[in-house]
Amino acid sequence: MSSKWQYREEGKKISKRVIKDKSTEDLRSASKFISDLLSLRKIQKLQKTYILGTKKAIDYNGRSKVYVDYRLDGTATGRLSCAAYNAQKPMGVSFHTLPRDTDTNIRSMFTASHDCHFVTVDYAAMELRVLAHVAKEKSMQHAFNSGADLHTYTAKLLFGKDDISKRERQIAKTVSFLIVYGGGAFNLAETMSIPMDRAEKIIKNYQRVYPGVFRYMDHVNEFIRENGYAYSIFGRRRNLPDVYSRDRSVVNRALRQGLNFTIQSTASDILLCGLLGVARRFKENNLKAKPVATVHDSVEVVCPKDELDIVLSIIHDELVNYPTIKKLFGIEFAVPLNIDVEVGTSFGDGKEVEFENIITD
Repeated sequence: MSSKWQYREEGKKISKRVIKDKSTEDLRSASKFISDLLSLRKIQKLQKTYILGTKKAIDYNGRSKVYVDYRLDGTATGRLSCAAYNAQKPMGVSFHTLPRDTDTNIRSMFTASHDCHFVTVDYAAMELRVLAHVAKEKSMQHAFNSGADLHTYTAKLLFGKDDISKRERQIAKTVSFLIVYGGGAFNLAETMSIPMDRAEKIIKNYQRVYPGVFRYMDHVNEFIRENGYAYSIFGRRRNLPDVYSRDRSVVNRALRQGLNFTIQSTASDILLCGLLGVARRFKENNLKAKPVATVHDSVEVVCPKDELDIVLSIIHDELVNYPTIKKLFGIEFAVPLNIDVEVGTSFGDGKEVEFENIITD
């Protein structure tokens, strides 16, 4: 990174000549103004997209409910897509894009019925668990199998010490997800505001720490170049004809898409199989509980309060022990699957549930 420039939020550049003669008070004032402006834009986004969008949908429906449109063919990766449904014009909001923000907590306006719980279930580090499995990366698998916090574990290996700061953990976390999405040293430097040479060193260390990940990346890239498509362990396929382009940037984008597909598509199918199993078991047990949404790596369920214990038992079994996947695909994962569950009266106010000595039949 040139000393002539310094980066600020959103990747914009400010010349040092512009700020070198400014007083500390001037800079603090400017920083506060920018911070307040960004907060205002965020609130305006929430108001326009979610509050007004939901109000319009309620007015149109004539009842205090919002409907969404889940599409099986809405993404190239096989993930469900979720969009505002169309009446005579687009109505409602996309449930997928509701931000998780403790200050505004916009999710809390979606509530369970009277005498019901709103159960939110999130897969923990799903895409990185998939990466550890498909890449056959033993060190990463060991972290998951031992119950260690992956990002702290990775940071200890990257920085060669046991005492890890929050920032160092965040750097390790950022690197892991950048690798999944095809990023590199430049993205790390920009995201974490660190010098380019340090970012390059961290990426190199990551390659030393998790060599299986990079062997897997090379394997996927070679396969895509030879065959023009990528595939997931569930048998999904994504055609990538752009890999034969003469434009190197187009080829690189196709390779990134292919690598990400093998991870994201697999993670999505794990969740969808779990969701199918949950819905089937609810019906078999004559429960009134029902899944109401799925958001990326999560499932949202509404259930009567007297059904909570059996609902949590079914959810834990289907998503953690994945009997549906074992039965239909014969897949056994090299790392355990794990979920975080919150129970409350709305999508935004849930309290965490601990699964201890849970019985799953």
